[in-house]
Amino acid sequence: MDLELPSDAPVVAEIPLPPFADTAEHRRYVRMLQLHLALLDDGDPALSTIAVSAALEDALARDTESDPWLTPLECSVSLTSWFPAPWTPEALARPLSREHRDPPVFADGAWRWLFDPDFTARAGIDGGWEIIRHERGSRSVATVQTDRALTTLWMSHFRTKFAFPLGHAVQPADLETLTQASIAVKTADATDAARPYRSSWRRMRDETITATGDQDTNG
Repeated sequence: MDLELPSDAPVVAEIPLPPFADTAEHRRYVRMLQLHLALLDDGDPALSTIAVSAALEDALARDTESDPWLTPLECSVSLTSWFPAPWTPEALARPLSREHRDPPVFADGAWRWLFDPDFTARAGIDGGWEIIRHERGSRSVATVQTDRALTTLWMSHFRTKFAFPLGHAVQPADLETLTQASIAVKTADATDAARPYRSSWRRMRDETITATGDQDTNG
């Protein structure tokens, strides 16, 4: 079964998972998510990245004091950005059950999720998971070898891949109306991006990425 993200992509074991034991764990999760978003952005970073991180910051201030679960925003951003939390099937199924229709449900020895197509995953004899995909009379069977592969498949099924305007019809008049103003914002932001609070982040990011790449090369 093809996965959008390789199932052997690294995960970060230190990221806590919901339900969080306390506020500190929830804050740790969100801080790591914000850092992940910043690392994905090769730019200054872009205002769009800053805007999403700011929205997470606002939610962090309001909603984490007593809530052991991800907010809808935190869950959506985590899935869409392939946040490398150390998900197990049980751990990921919980937030999905709170935020999505037809989430993975475990019953009678199998995980079942979605509808038209619907999926069933049963533990294989030699480990891994046998996954049956059923859609309008058709049936196909595939195998994934690890729990990580199963959770990666779930992330691909439940992430918001086609957020507007991607894959949507865009009115040319709307695009033209916004473009001049957006160019002005980008020009102004280029000046702000040169300031130390952003240039220092870029330097730290680039040095860390280079060092990590050197470690991988040297084995």
